[in-house]
Amino acid sequence: MPKKILVILLAAALLAGLMGFNPTHAQSQPTLLGSFSIGYPGYDQVSLVVGLIDAAPYFGKEPIRLPAKETQVIGTVSGIASRGSYRLTLPETPQGSTFDLGTDVPAPISIFDVRLMSDVTKRGFMVENEDNIASSLRIDIEFRVAGGTLLIWTQDGTVKFPTGWGADEIPFTADDPRIPVGSGWSQVDLDSEPFAISPISGEVELDLITTEMGDTVDYSDLSCKELIPTFLDRLVKVYPFSELYNLDWNSLYARLTPLAEKAQSARDCELLIREIGNFIPDGHANFSLPSLADESAGSLGMLLTPLSDSQMAVYTLRENGPAANAGIKLGAIITAWDGKPVEETLKTVVLRSANASTPHALIRVKLTEITRGPLGSTVEVSFLNPGENQAQTVTLTRDRPARVSGLPPTPDGVLPSGIGYVRVTSFIGVQNLEAFDRLIDTFIEQDVPAIIIDIRGNPGGFSQISDAMASRLFEKPFVIGRQTTYDDRFVYQSQVEPRAPLYTGAVAVLVDWRSSSSADLFAYTIKSSGRGIIVGQTPSGGLAGTVSGGQYLLPNGAFIQVPTGNFVDENGKIVVEGEGVAPDVLVPITVESLISDTDIVLQQAETALLETVQVK
Repeated sequence: MPKKILVILLAAALLAGLMGFNPTHAQSQPTLLGSFSIGYPGYDQVSLVVGLIDAAPYFGKEPIRLPAKETQVIGTVSGIASRGSYRLTLPETPQGSTFDLGTDVPAPISIFDVRLMSDVTKRGFMVENEDNIASSLRIDIEFRVAGGTLLIWTQDGTVKFPTGWGADEIPFTADDPRIPVGSGWSQVDLDSEPFAISPISGEVELDLITTEMGDTVDYSDLSCKELIPTFLDRLVKVYPFSELYNLDWNSLYARLTPLAEKAQSARDCELLIREIGNFIPDGHANFSLPSLADESAGSLGMLLTPLSDSQMAVYTLRENGPAANAGIKLGAIITAWDGKPVEETLKTVVLRSANASTPHALIRVKLTEITRGPLGSTVEVSFLNPGENQAQTVTLTRDRPARVSGLPPTPDGVLPSGIGYVRVTSFIGVQNLEAFDRLIDTFIEQDVPAIIIDIRGNPGGFSQISDAMASRLFEKPFVIGRQTTYDDRFVYQSQVEPRAPLYTGAVAVLVDWRSSSSADLFAYTIKSSGRGIIVGQTPSGGLAGTVSGGQYLLPNGAFIQVPTGNFVDENGKIVVEGEGVAPDVLVPITVESLISDTDIVLQQAETALLETVQVK
């Protein structure tokens, strides 16, 4: 090394020493890094955000809230939900509440967790209408701590922290054994006995644990004898609408558990799972049961709907299917089913894949069920075709089902009437939000005076996406509704946060009985706020619960989904669930509307809007 360079380096080192700075041993804030793997595949489609959050509410009765945007400590995320990693630098002095350790003397200590949340609209910070999907703590379905790693911070090196929960097994009470912890940051391993407490310095690896609200529940290794009582015990605790639907869990438990003990096959057990699915009158309760799939493998090639006058008619017909080949036409009135009135037949229908939350949805689900059956099975159908005076009776044999197309979809854009039209087929996938935004931008640029948002057949998805779409239509923020735990602690908030540029013209939303879940809530947002009108032939589906943590993997590849959270308005009243969102413009269902080549509902929405706006 040249002497000149050596002298410069020595001088620099001497100067650094005189200034009290050692470049080799510079003090930096501790940093956490680790991985996560979320089982629910839907989260792979959305952005994520990780941050440091006050964990005190998990141990108390306080509302579970997030800190204000400007005070959040946010890290970085790489990868996707199913295989991702994070990095988070801890602050020198965090902003957290002083936590009560359960002693008579207040201790200057704060507790935290590292929390991973969805970030559907890519804000880059945490908000209360996003999902809490992973944490350094193990968070159970009731939003209580069941283990994992707790982060603690204190300036006082004399604070004594618990190394266990004591004889009462209740966190932070007077009988907890305790040891002193040093000042600054420490981590507490709640899964060890006693709790392992260690200081945090430099880089520390800390993997995140999927919360029970962010993952599927795996019961696939349980025997039927174990599965049924385990599953029912969980449903009694977490299903949010037991009181609304007046469910008698005790009688169901008493009836099914003895049968579970006697179950000899997968089919025996899946019959019991199906009975649970039939017991819960909730459209979010759907199930897939491989051993019973043969019972609905055949189709008659037609679907039925009630008319506004209560008659049952054919609204979908497959070309060259059993019904069409027997002479049944679109719009035909079904007068008898195996020699009985259709209404009588529906009373004994067993639901084989899904339930419904509302009477208007349930009758349509049941009408679909009676058209299905084992391949090769037969049914006698009496019918009266449109324009005919003589009813006919035929015997139909079920064949393999095939997809049937209805009216060709209306293309997105400006209709000949000058009104804008956008169809939202689901609230799954950020690409749907981006496509919606592009259309709204176009409508604003073209000064379109009114728009129609079509959510017919929309099964729902992420309510964050439906919130974000609605946020293009409002000038002021507001809370749409809330989800709470069984003990009324706040967990999740559906909200409008205006996103510019705003569309301020008139709005109509098209719904039907299949507009479900977050589609229900989108319609509710528009109607309850008075922002627009709802147009349809039925109310929406009436499914307002959340299914996070309510998806169950069962033996033999079976599956069932049951909601875990409610949805209430600002007064704490359950809304939408069991009712749906009723149309302001109710369009009759008639034989004429079934056989028409015109989209009658869309036409009625255009007419209603044109009465309120002037098209240039």
